[in-house]
Amino acid sequence: MIQRIDYLGRLAKLRDKRPVKAVSGVRRCGKTTLLAQFIDWLKRSGTDDAQIVYVNLEDPESESLLNYRELYGYIKKRLCKDKFTYIFIDEIQKCANCEKTVEGIMVNQQVDFYITVSDTGFFSRVPYVEIRMLPLSFAEYLAFSRANVLGGTDKLREFSTVIPGDSANASLKTIPQKANPLKTERRLPRQRAQMEKFLQREAFNEYLSFGGFPFTAALGGDAALIRHYVEGVYNTILVKDAARKTGINDIPLLETIARMMSRSAGRSLSSKKLSTTIGAKGRKISTNTVETYMQALTSACVFYHIGRFDIKTGKCLKTLGKYYLADTGIENLLLKESPDIDSRLENVVCLELLRRGFQVYVGKCGGDEINFVVFGQQLIQNAAQHGDLAANRLAGNPVEKEGGKTAYFQVAASVRDSAVLARKLSPLERIRDNHPKYVLSLDEIPFRSSHNGIIQRNLIEWLLEKR
Repeated sequence: MIQRIDYLGRLAKLRDKRPVKAVSGVRRCGKTTLLAQFIDWLKRSGTDDAQIVYVNLEDPESESLLNYRELYGYIKKRLCKDKFTYIFIDEIQKCANCEKTVEGIMVNQQVDFYITVSDTGFFSRVPYVEIRMLPLSFAEYLAFSRANVLGGTDKLREFSTVIPGDSANASLKTIPQKANPLKTERRLPRQRAQMEKFLQREAFNEYLSFGGFPFTAALGGDAALIRHYVEGVYNTILVKDAARKTGINDIPLLETIARMMSRSAGRSLSSKKLSTTIGAKGRKISTNTVETYMQALTSACVFYHIGRFDIKTGKCLKTLGKYYLADTGIENLLLKESPDIDSRLENVVCLELLRRGFQVYVGKCGGDEINFVVFGQQLIQNAAQHGDLAANRLAGNPVEKEGGKTAYFQVAASVRDSAVLARKLSPLERIRDNHPKYVLSLDEIPFRSSHNGIIQRNLIEWLLEKR
């Protein structure tokens, strides 16, 4: 069981803080496991068992707690009088009117609430901090898959607490000694470095194909078995998290829209465009209906919507945003043809930026587009806490750059072609500020290359860098 260090760190920082901690994310990305790991950390740090209340609302034994009054009564009886009570509710959205339960319990000042949801935006009145949980990052996938190859839980623990690459050589088998020990000794570090890069690229190709659901990393690269597993997860998401919760009965149409959104990943997309495309195939459907289906898929965390940001005016734009899939394994499942490599890499970078806690937008600079512009450390909180900030963003007013951390990213499979490189650099060169600007590609770069201050990085190395 790999430790999701970044997410555990965020929960630890919010410990004993008042807002509810809501861990959202696509089904099977590891939310339940994260709660278990955090509970274990609490116990090891001195928290008594009596201070912890855990409820999994997907467990048949918890069926009686799907009524908010019953859930309230169950938790109320278990509250500690003179100590903090840590309350964990898995898949809380399954309880009708669950907000009433939370509101009632939060009257007590010594409670710390943690919940998981597979449906975003389900709260409206209760103050909460949302932690978006995604499937495994490439660094986590590499550590997890290596540990399974090496075998044994001891190795898994060894890799679970470090970023792959820092102690990467430990994962390689010893290269046999040759006839000349001195010559071998000189060449060994280079051989290991070359082998390490080769293994990383092989793992990255698997990551692009299979995705980052934790269980897929444990299946040893069995493509048929992985596809079967991802298909089962996706069908469950489609029916339980997207259709049932929003009252959608036309599952085939929902699947069609999901495929069309997958095909357009990384390209500007609107409900009107999808409505027109479906209409051209002989089925009339309103833009509002398509919008409902698209919102159902984003609420179920199958897709993430990334809005556009006008760099010159500093305002969010309301139209022509992009949609990115929560996992490349789902993308491969939905598409019959192989996805364009540039759009797939763009998807991976987008998820990594979200994973690192940034506000992420598609950049607009005049008539040019920049793949991503990111701001600050992302504050994903609901309008109950930050109504003014939320309202400003919805109104298209300038984005607040928390902490002043701003950066720009361009992504491509390769920029060895001078025309491609020029196309990626040109929009960045026209931005007149001193914030970091990056070009990420799969090209081998012997050292950090710079083009008039614009940093060129190898994408895999960037994914594996220690943060």
